[in-house]
Amino acid sequence: MRHTLWSGPFMMEIDLTSDADGTIFLMHDQDIDRVTTGHGPLAALDNLAVRALRMKNSQGEVRGRVTAYRDVVRWAAGEPTARLMLDIKAVAPADALAPVRQAGLSGRVVVLTFARDVAHAAFAADPDVLVSVLITGPADIGLYVTMAAGRRFAAYIPRHADPALFHAAHNAGAVVITDLLGTGALTDAMSPEAGARWAHGLPIDILVTNTPIQLRAAFQSILHATG
Repeated sequence: MRHTLWSGPFMMEIDLTSDADGTIFLMHDQDIDRVTTGHGPLAALDNLAVRALRMKNSQGEVRGRVTAYRDVVRWAAGEPTARLMLDIKAVAPADALAPVRQAGLSGRVVVLTFARDVAHAAFAADPDVLVSVLITGPADIGLYVTMAAGRRFAAYIPRHADPALFHAAHNAGAVVITDLLGTGALTDAMSPEAGARWAHGLPIDILVTNTPIQLRAAFQSILHATG
């Protein structure tokens, strides 16, 4: 995350999962076998058991400990350009956003929600954080405009949606988010050059990618060519 910040600054998307004691850690999978030395669901382990785990990469090489969410929040609070996108998964919005608010980070955080009840809880948990909601059609825009009650929100629109939906969300005042991610989200579905060409001209405010440096260069090339 430090290297990403130095190379950007870029917003960093992190996945949050809690253990049996309610402590939140950075973990994409609910089941920890793929990326740690442990087995089973993280939610079944207590705090001591999680802290005894070690992370491993795709080659099986053992690395550091599982990262505690509160440590990341503390780090981000000390880095003025750090911005976080929180995929809260099974973590309650109030639990994920309490440390954010305490650290004064609400203005630098986007929380991802993909269900109406979770979005409603996120809006209630922190009045200053930017809540991202899933938009799959025009009716969703009206629903979340009503739910937001005058508050600005983010519209996460699937990449394959009608371009008109991007414009409708933008015209409604939403921050527009989409992604270039492929199956499994570990790689992008298209090259940085193709992604930049596709996104150019659409009202996209935040673009999620695995190749931010290359994508930035591709956008700069397009902007230079078009003046």
